[in-house]
Amino acid sequence: MIRWGIIGLGNIALRFAKSLSYSNEGKLYAIASRTKEKRDEFYDKYNCEKVYENYNELLRDEEVDAIYIALPHGFHKHWSIEALRHKKAVLCEKPVGINSEEMKEIKKEAVLNNTFFMEAMKTRFIPIISDIKKVIRNKEIGDITAIEANFCNNVENIKPGSYLLDKDQGGALLDVGIYPLSFVMDMIDSEVKSVKSYMDINESGVDSYFKAILSFEDGVIGTVEGAIDRNKERTAIIRGTKGWMEIPMYNRPNKAVVNLNSGKSYTIEKDIEFDDMYAEIKEIHNCLKESKLESDYLTLNESIRVMEVLDRIRMNAE
Repeated sequence: MIRWGIIGLGNIALRFAKSLSYSNEGKLYAIASRTKEKRDEFYDKYNCEKVYENYNELLRDEEVDAIYIALPHGFHKHWSIEALRHKKAVLCEKPVGINSEEMKEIKKEAVLNNTFFMEAMKTRFIPIISDIKKVIRNKEIGDITAIEANFCNNVENIKPGSYLLDKDQGGALLDVGIYPLSFVMDMIDSEVKSVKSYMDINESGVDSYFKAILSFEDGVIGTVEGAIDRNKERTAIIRGTKGWMEIPMYNRPNKAVVNLNSGKSYTIEKDIEFDDMYAEIKEIHNCLKESKLESDYLTLNESIRVMEVLDRIRMNAE
Protein backbone atom coordinates (compact mmCIF):
# COMPACT_ATOMS: atom_id res chain seq x y z
CA MET A 1 0.00 0.00 0.00
CA ILE A 2 1.46 3.33 -1.10
CA ARG A 3 1.05 5.98 1.60
CA TRP A 4 0.42 9.45 0.21
CA GLY A 5 1.02 12.86 1.68
CA ILE A 6 -0.57 16.04 0.30
CA ILE A 7 1.08 19.45 0.49
CA GLY A 8 -1.42 22.25 -0.08
CA LEU A 9 -5.10 21.70 0.64
CA GLY A 10 -7.08 23.68 -1.92
CA ASN A 11 -9.95 22.45 -4.09
CA ILE A 12 -7.73 20.40 -6.39
CA ALA A 13 -6.30 18.55 -3.37
CA LEU A 14 -9.82 17.65 -2.27
CA ARG A 15 -10.45 16.21 -5.71
CA PHE A 16 -7.20 14.27 -5.59
CA ALA A 17 -8.06 12.79 -2.19
CA LYS A 18 -11.44 11.65 -3.51
CA SER A 19 -9.79 10.03 -6.56
CA LEU A 20 -7.22 8.33 -4.34
CA SER A 21 -10.02 6.87 -2.21
CA TYR A 22 -11.06 4.69 -5.17
CA SER A 23 -7.68 2.94 -5.21
CA ASN A 24 -6.85 -0.33 -3.50
CA GLU A 25 -3.13 0.30 -3.95
CA GLY A 26 -2.71 3.66 -2.23
CA LYS A 27 -4.19 5.63 0.63
CA LEU A 28 -4.09 9.14 2.03
CA TYR A 29 -1.79 9.00 5.05
CA ALA A 30 -0.78 12.61 5.79
CA ILE A 31 -1.68 16.20 4.91
CA ALA A 32 0.06 19.53 5.41
CA SER A 33 -1.28 23.07 5.28
CA ARG A 34 -0.49 26.32 7.00
CA THR A 35 -4.22 27.06 7.26
CA LYS A 36 -6.03 25.48 10.23
CA GLU A 37 -9.45 25.62 8.58
CA LYS A 38 -8.20 23.64 5.59
CA ARG A 39 -6.47 21.07 7.80
CA ASP A 40 -9.65 20.60 9.83
CA GLU A 41 -11.86 20.31 6.73
CA PHE A 42 -9.58 17.72 5.17
CA TYR A 43 -9.24 15.67 8.32
CA ASP A 44 -13.02 15.67 8.91
CA LYS A 45 -13.62 14.46 5.38
CA TYR A 46 -10.81 11.92 4.90
CA ASN A 47 -9.65 11.06 8.44
CA CYS A 48 -5.98 10.69 7.47
CA GLU A 49 -3.48 9.46 10.03
CA LYS A 50 -1.21 12.51 10.23
CA VAL A 51 -1.90 16.25 10.04
CA TYR A 52 0.99 18.70 9.78
CA GLU A 53 1.18 22.49 9.94
CA ASN A 54 4.64 22.42 8.41
CA TYR A 55 5.47 21.00 4.97
CA ASN A 56 8.96 19.92 6.03
CA GLU A 57 7.55 17.90 8.92
CA LEU A 58 5.46 15.92 6.45
CA LEU A 59 8.50 15.33 4.23
CA ARG A 60 10.46 14.05 7.24
CA ASP A 61 7.75 11.47 7.98
CA GLU A 62 9.36 8.16 7.01
CA GLU A 63 5.96 6.50 6.59
CA VAL A 64 5.15 8.71 3.58
CA ASP A 65 5.96 7.09 0.22
CA ALA A 66 4.62 9.65 -2.25
CA ILE A 67 3.76 13.35 -2.25
CA TYR A 68 1.07 15.20 -4.17
CA ILE A 69 1.97 18.89 -4.49
CA ALA A 70 -1.11 21.07 -4.86
CA LEU A 71 0.33 24.49 -4.11
CA PRO A 72 0.15 27.60 -6.34
CA HIS A 73 2.39 27.40 -9.42
CA GLY A 74 5.22 29.47 -8.02
CA PHE A 75 5.87 26.93 -5.23
CA HIS A 76 5.92 23.81 -7.42
CA LYS A 77 9.66 23.72 -8.10
CA HIS A 78 10.79 24.35 -4.53
CA TRP A 79 8.61 21.74 -2.88
CA SER A 80 9.08 19.19 -5.65
CA ILE A 81 12.83 19.42 -5.12
CA GLU A 82 12.48 19.26 -1.33
CA ALA A 83 10.32 16.14 -1.64
CA LEU A 84 12.76 14.49 -4.04
CA ARG A 85 15.63 15.21 -1.66
CA HIS A 86 13.64 13.35 1.00
CA LYS A 87 13.33 10.42 -1.44
CA LYS A 88 9.57 10.82 -1.81
CA ALA A 89 7.94 9.99 -5.15
CA VAL A 90 6.33 13.18 -6.44
CA LEU A 91 3.17 13.99 -8.36
CA CYS A 92 3.22 17.75 -8.92
CA GLU A 93 0.14 19.58 -10.08
CA LYS A 94 0.34 21.27 -13.48
CA PRO A 95 2.05 23.39 -14.63
CA VAL A 96 5.16 21.72 -13.31
CA GLY A 97 6.80 25.12 -12.84
CA ILE A 98 6.61 28.63 -14.19
CA ASN A 99 9.13 27.95 -16.98
CA SER A 100 11.20 25.19 -18.55
CA GLU A 101 14.31 26.00 -16.50
CA GLU A 102 12.41 25.09 -13.34
CA MET A 103 11.45 21.71 -14.82
CA LYS A 104 15.08 21.12 -15.80
CA GLU A 105 16.09 21.72 -12.17
CA ILE A 106 13.42 19.26 -11.01
CA LYS A 107 14.65 16.63 -13.48
CA LYS A 108 18.20 17.08 -12.22
CA GLU A 109 17.08 16.41 -8.64
CA ALA A 110 14.92 13.44 -9.64
CA VAL A 111 17.87 11.82 -11.41
CA LEU A 112 20.32 12.73 -8.64
CA ASN A 113 18.06 11.23 -5.97
CA ASN A 114 16.97 8.27 -8.09
CA THR A 115 13.36 9.13 -7.24
CA PHE A 116 10.12 9.11 -9.25
CA PHE A 117 8.63 12.38 -10.49
CA MET A 118 5.63 13.15 -12.69
CA GLU A 119 3.62 16.21 -13.64
CA ALA A 120 -0.11 15.88 -12.97
CA MET A 121 -1.22 16.32 -16.58
CA LYS A 122 -4.21 14.02 -16.17
CA THR A 123 -5.31 14.12 -19.82
CA ARG A 124 -2.33 12.01 -20.87
CA PHE A 125 -3.74 9.06 -18.92
CA ILE A 126 -7.46 9.20 -19.78
CA PRO A 127 -8.33 5.81 -21.38
CA ILE A 128 -9.73 7.12 -24.69
CA ILE A 129 -6.53 9.05 -25.48
CA SER A 130 -4.91 5.83 -26.73
CA ASP A 131 -7.89 5.28 -29.08
CA ILE A 132 -7.59 8.81 -30.45
CA LYS A 133 -3.89 8.24 -31.12
CA LYS A 134 -4.73 4.96 -32.86
CA VAL A 135 -7.04 6.79 -35.28
CA ILE A 136 -4.16 9.17 -36.06
CA ARG A 137 -1.56 6.41 -36.32
CA ASN A 138 -3.75 4.34 -38.67
CA LYS A 139 -4.33 7.43 -40.84
CA GLU A 140 -8.09 6.98 -40.63
CA ILE A 141 -8.45 10.72 -41.24
CA GLY A 142 -5.39 10.80 -43.49
CA ASP A 143 -2.26 12.80 -42.82
CA ILE A 144 -2.77 15.31 -40.03
CA THR A 145 -2.74 18.91 -41.22
CA ALA A 146 -3.98 20.90 -38.23
CA ILE A 147 -5.06 20.54 -34.64
CA GLU A 148 -6.73 23.04 -32.37
CA ALA A 149 -7.70 23.04 -28.70
CA ASN A 150 -8.74 25.67 -26.18
CA PHE A 151 -9.38 26.07 -22.48
CA CYS A 152 -11.32 29.29 -22.05
CA ASN A 153 -13.12 29.86 -18.78
CA ASN A 154 -14.51 33.04 -17.28
CA VAL A 155 -13.24 32.91 -13.71
CA GLU A 156 -15.52 35.14 -11.65
CA ASN A 157 -14.88 36.74 -8.28
CA ILE A 158 -11.13 36.15 -8.18
CA LYS A 159 -10.03 37.00 -4.66
CA PRO A 160 -7.54 39.85 -4.20
CA GLY A 161 -4.10 38.35 -3.70
CA SER A 162 -4.96 35.21 -5.66
CA TYR A 163 -2.04 33.52 -7.44
CA LEU A 164 -4.08 33.89 -10.66
CA LEU A 165 -3.43 37.65 -10.57
CA ASP A 166 0.23 37.38 -9.53
CA LYS A 167 2.54 38.61 -12.31
CA ASP A 168 5.11 35.96 -11.47
CA GLN A 169 2.86 32.88 -11.47
CA GLY A 170 -0.62 33.86 -12.63
CA GLY A 171 -2.45 34.32 -15.91
CA ALA A 172 -4.23 32.14 -18.43
CA LEU A 173 -1.17 30.62 -20.12
CA LEU A 174 0.18 28.99 -16.96
CA ASP A 175 -3.12 28.16 -15.32
CA VAL A 176 -5.19 26.76 -18.20
CA GLY A 177 -3.05 27.09 -21.34
CA ILE A 178 -0.97 24.10 -20.34
CA TYR A 179 -3.99 21.85 -21.08
CA PRO A 180 -4.44 22.60 -24.80
CA LEU A 181 -0.68 22.94 -25.31
CA SER A 182 0.09 19.55 -23.76
CA PHE A 183 -2.80 17.93 -25.66
CA VAL A 184 -1.67 19.26 -29.04
CA MET A 185 1.94 18.27 -28.45
CA ASP A 186 0.89 14.80 -27.32
CA MET A 187 -0.99 14.24 -30.59
CA ILE A 188 1.74 15.44 -32.97
CA ASP A 189 4.94 13.41 -33.28
CA SER A 190 7.06 16.32 -34.41
CA GLU A 191 8.91 19.28 -32.92
CA VAL A 192 7.62 22.85 -32.92
CA LYS A 193 9.47 24.90 -35.53
CA SER A 194 7.98 28.35 -34.90
CA VAL A 195 5.53 30.07 -32.56
CA LYS A 196 3.34 33.11 -33.12
CA SER A 197 1.30 34.30 -30.17
CA TYR A 198 -0.96 37.04 -28.86
CA MET A 199 -1.96 37.99 -25.31
CA ASP A 200 -4.47 40.28 -23.64
CA ILE A 201 -3.00 41.72 -20.44
CA ASN A 202 -5.51 42.72 -17.76
CA GLU A 203 -5.36 45.47 -15.14
CA SER A 204 -3.44 43.18 -12.77
CA GLY A 205 -0.69 42.80 -15.36
CA VAL A 206 -1.31 39.12 -16.15
CA ASP A 207 -2.50 37.53 -19.38
CA SER A 208 -6.26 37.04 -19.19
CA TYR A 209 -6.32 35.57 -22.72
CA PHE A 210 -3.81 34.13 -25.15
CA LYS A 211 -3.77 32.48 -28.55
CA ALA A 212 -0.80 30.78 -30.17
CA ILE A 213 -0.12 29.29 -33.59
CA LEU A 214 2.45 26.49 -33.54
CA SER A 215 4.11 25.41 -36.77
CA PHE A 216 5.51 21.88 -36.48
CA GLU A 217 8.46 20.61 -38.49
CA ASP A 218 6.22 18.05 -40.25
CA GLY A 219 3.95 20.85 -41.53
CA VAL A 220 1.11 20.46 -39.01
CA ILE A 221 -0.34 23.70 -37.68
CA GLY A 222 -1.41 23.70 -34.04
CA THR A 223 -3.66 26.36 -32.53
CA VAL A 224 -3.95 26.69 -28.76
CA GLU A 225 -6.05 29.20 -26.89
CA GLY A 226 -6.75 29.91 -23.23
CA ALA A 227 -8.55 32.44 -21.06
CA ILE A 228 -9.59 33.26 -17.52
CA ASP A 229 -11.91 36.08 -18.63
CA ARG A 230 -14.18 34.48 -21.25
CA ASN A 231 -15.94 31.22 -22.04
CA LYS A 232 -15.72 29.08 -25.14
CA GLU A 233 -16.85 25.56 -25.94
CA ARG A 234 -14.01 23.28 -24.90
CA THR A 235 -13.50 21.06 -27.94
CA ALA A 236 -10.39 19.83 -29.71
CA ILE A 237 -10.46 19.35 -33.47
CA ILE A 238 -7.88 17.28 -35.35
CA ARG A 239 -7.96 17.80 -39.13
CA GLY A 240 -6.53 15.44 -41.71
CA THR A 241 -6.48 14.99 -45.47
CA LYS A 242 -9.34 12.44 -45.32
CA GLY A 243 -11.50 13.95 -42.59
CA TRP A 244 -11.48 15.35 -39.09
CA MET A 245 -12.03 14.33 -35.49
CA GLU A 246 -13.89 16.25 -32.78
CA ILE A 247 -13.11 15.58 -29.12
CA PRO A 248 -15.54 17.31 -26.73
CA MET A 249 -14.05 18.20 -23.33
CA TYR A 250 -10.69 16.97 -24.61
CA ASN A 251 -9.00 17.55 -21.25
CA ARG A 252 -11.13 14.75 -19.77
CA PRO A 253 -12.72 13.09 -22.82
CA ASN A 254 -14.90 10.00 -23.03
CA LYS A 255 -15.94 10.46 -26.66
CA ALA A 256 -14.44 11.32 -30.05
CA VAL A 257 -16.40 11.79 -33.28
CA VAL A 258 -14.63 10.86 -36.52
CA ASN A 259 -15.97 12.58 -39.66
CA LEU A 260 -14.68 11.36 -43.03
CA ASN A 261 -14.70 13.36 -46.24
CA SER A 262 -16.75 10.53 -47.80
CA GLY A 263 -19.67 11.54 -45.58
CA LYS A 264 -19.29 8.64 -43.19
CA SER A 265 -18.91 9.34 -39.49
CA TYR A 266 -18.56 7.22 -36.38
CA THR A 267 -18.15 7.76 -32.66
CA ILE A 268 -15.57 6.26 -30.32
CA GLU A 269 -16.62 6.07 -26.68
CA LYS A 270 -14.74 4.89 -23.62
CA ASP A 271 -15.77 5.56 -20.04
CA ILE A 272 -13.50 7.35 -17.62
CA GLU A 273 -12.71 5.06 -14.71
CA PHE A 274 -14.15 6.64 -11.54
CA ASP A 275 -13.11 10.22 -12.39
CA ASP A 276 -10.60 12.18 -14.45
CA MET A 277 -7.79 12.10 -11.86
CA TYR A 278 -7.91 8.39 -11.05
CA ALA A 279 -5.96 7.26 -14.14
CA GLU A 280 -2.89 9.36 -13.32
CA ILE A 281 -2.88 7.99 -9.77
CA LYS A 282 -3.18 4.46 -11.13
CA GLU A 283 -0.24 5.15 -13.47
CA ILE A 284 1.97 6.27 -10.58
CA HIS A 285 1.09 3.21 -8.53
CA ASN A 286 2.00 1.01 -11.51
CA CYS A 287 5.29 2.88 -12.02
CA LEU A 288 6.26 2.57 -8.35
CA LYS A 289 5.46 -1.14 -8.33
CA GLU A 290 7.82 -1.53 -11.29
CA SER A 291 10.48 0.73 -9.68
CA LYS A 292 10.30 3.21 -12.56
CA LEU A 293 11.62 6.74 -12.15
CA GLU A 294 9.23 8.27 -14.69
CA SER A 295 6.10 7.40 -16.65
CA ASP A 296 6.41 6.28 -20.26
CA TYR A 297 3.31 8.38 -20.99
CA LEU A 298 4.72 11.60 -19.54
CA THR A 299 8.48 11.54 -19.17
CA LEU A 300 10.61 14.18 -17.51
CA ASN A 301 11.86 15.29 -20.93
CA GLU A 302 8.31 15.57 -22.25
CA SER A 303 7.37 17.96 -19.45
CA ILE A 304 10.47 20.00 -20.34
CA ARG A 305 9.54 19.91 -24.04
CA VAL A 306 6.05 21.28 -23.36
CA MET A 307 7.32 23.97 -21.00
CA GLU A 308 9.90 25.10 -23.56
CA VAL A 309 7.10 25.80 -26.04
CA LEU A 310 5.11 27.56 -23.30
CA ASP A 311 8.16 29.79 -22.76
CA ARG A 312 8.18 30.62 -26.46
CA ILE A 313 4.47 31.49 -26.43
CA ARG A 314 5.11 33.92 -23.58
CA MET A 315 8.29 35.36 -25.14
CA ASN A 316 6.80 35.85 -28.62
CA ALA A 317 3.47 37.31 -27.51
CA GLU A 318 2.37 40.50 -29.23
